[in-house]
Amino acid sequence: MGETMEYPSLKETAYNMIRQKMLNHEFEPGSRIREDLLALEFSMSRTPVREAINQLSAQGFLVNIPRKGVFFVALTKQDILDLLFVREGLEVLAVQRCIEKINQEQIEELENILKDYETALIEEDFQEYSRLDSLFHKTIAEITDNKKLIEFISEIEDFMRVTRAMQPPDSGGQKRERAIGQHRDILICIKKRDKKGAVSAIRTNINGMKEKLGIER
Repeated sequence: MGETMEYPSLKETAYNMIRQKMLNHEFEPGSRIREDLLALEFSMSRTPVREAINQLSAQGFLVNIPRKGVFFVALTKQDILDLLFVREGLEVLAVQRCIEKINQEQIEELENILKDYETALIEEDFQEYSRLDSLFHKTIAEITDNKKLIEFISEIEDFMRVTRAMQPPDSGGQKRERAIGQHRDILICIKKRDKKGAVSAIRTNINGMKEKLGIER
């Protein structure tokens, strides 16, 4: 008897489609999210779309305002600072555990992501650069094999992609080279199994985002 193939539910499909639109910067911060229009666009009933919207609202990506509707989150600087505070704690844990578990194949995977990240940044493909930035950090988490840590960092990184979409693109080679250098430093420390250096590199990377956003440390 063959294995039964599992298909995503309509709610899961709707969730993934809305999430992808969100990460592709198709929603303006604070814009209204219309359940009926999304259902029409996805060619499905409103029920799974409503359930997906409720899940994204529970995660903080959407805001349900009574008698007004559902809106895409518009993060304040304090919201972003709070996210970065949590992100720093989680990524410090992740990079330390990653160093304990990582193998050569996984090092090469991180190297390839970083290579594509550098290319996207140099070519000023900011949507792809943002995706690869998050993928780099998510992959470090995945190497830990800690399901909760992976889950929490994945959600935080989705918020970071939303945050980066709210900011004007970086311009100038110096800023691009600084961003590339910060990620190179993280990978170098991972390859050297240098936990102290990796933690410092993670914190430098996060402080760099705070500086870009004009947020006090």
